[in-house]
Amino acid sequence: MKSYLQIYYDIKNKLDRELTLDEVKFLQWVFNRYVEEEKEQSA
Repeated sequence: MKSYLQIYYDIKNKLDRELTLDEVKFLQWVFNRYVEEEKEQSA
């Protein structure tokens, strides 16, 4: 599983620019949901 920072830099590199605050918030929300689902599946 990639870390949050790895995902952030992957997206930043693909966009070839800094992410906006809204994009960062969205990425955090998606990442948090993903982490929660991983916890539930491994429980």
